[in-house]
Amino acid sequence: MVFALGLGHRHLWGQGTAAEGTQKSASPVQQVIVRREAVQLLPPEGYRVRLALQASKAIDLVAPVDGMVRVISARQGDSVREKTEVIRLDDTRQQLVVKRAEARLKGAQLEKQQADAAKSALAEAHLEEAQAELALATYDAEQAVVRAPFGGTIERLLVVEGEFVKAGQRLARLVDPVQLQVEAPVDRANSPSGSSLEILVEGSAVPARVAALLPLEDRFAAVSQLVESPAQALLIVDNAGAKLRPGQTVQSLLLPRDPVTPVSAAAVGNQPDGTRRVQVLRDGVVRNLPVQVHGRAGGDAVYVSGRFGAGDEVIVSTTRELADGTPLRALTSLESASGTKSAPDSNAKKKPTTTNSGF
Repeated sequence: MVFALGLGHRHLWGQGTAAEGTQKSASPVQQVIVRREAVQLLPPEGYRVRLALQASKAIDLVAPVDGMVRVISARQGDSVREKTEVIRLDDTRQQLVVKRAEARLKGAQLEKQQADAAKSALAEAHLEEAQAELALATYDAEQAVVRAPFGGTIERLLVVEGEFVKAGQRLARLVDPVQLQVEAPVDRANSPSGSSLEILVEGSAVPARVAALLPLEDRFAAVSQLVESPAQALLIVDNAGAKLRPGQTVQSLLLPRDPVTPVSAAAVGNQPDGTRRVQVLRDGVVRNLPVQVHGRAGGDAVYVSGRFGAGDEVIVSTTRELADGTPLRALTSLESASGTKSAPDSNAKKKPTTTNSGF
């Protein structure tokens, strides 16, 4: 379609008196042929999947035996060292059994000391039996104590003091926040195992490493529309500085945050900073719109996402370069043929704007 450069282009009139009111000359109309296409917006919600950081090393602390929670030594959010006591169940009976075993051991030791040669072997057997009973009683008593198997943070407490729990019941969750992970969709061709990429953690760019490529789960099925070779990556995030926390929201750069539309590949250009952009005609004005390029949409088209509006038209090609902010006005067939615009005639009927697009 043929457009005039300069929306609301004004004619140049002679500088005679107002009473004369005669036209000396008309300014030429600068013309440009613009090939454009309407956007077919796809909402980004169709591609969104909630992603969150998780600790690479995490474990549920469970009750080893039935019993009542007697003492909780570490609270939610506390840092604990390896083998630190976290929860103690009521161990009154176990402690009594330990005392009985200790007493029997002392008796066996005395028996061993006082035994003559004939009874020495029997006394030795009694001593070994008492030692084994004490070891077993001590072991049973230790089962009432839940300890941290590694250093980390108590992410969640699931019981309170005085609560009766069953063997195997979850009591707390322990995580090591030094290394975090998340599974996210990636382009297999650009993200091999061992490579590095960036993810957004609550809006901030964070480096991550591709630890492994996994089959794509159903929750990421929509990504197949945007990427030719999608995969699900296990991403590892170094958190030695403890700036991040498990549970923080992650945004994969592969997943669009703005509306998606297929556009001709010829419409995509580069900006000075190396990012990609398309030009759109919005309300009669040319606008440079930053976009993220995704996969192919068939033929010579690609999927891009950006802050498109419902009435935008993507500019595919022009007969001259158009800067951001350039106003355009569609020409009538008469104006297009003459290259000038005559003075307005208030008595003449207006002709409709030609809508044949030039491609």
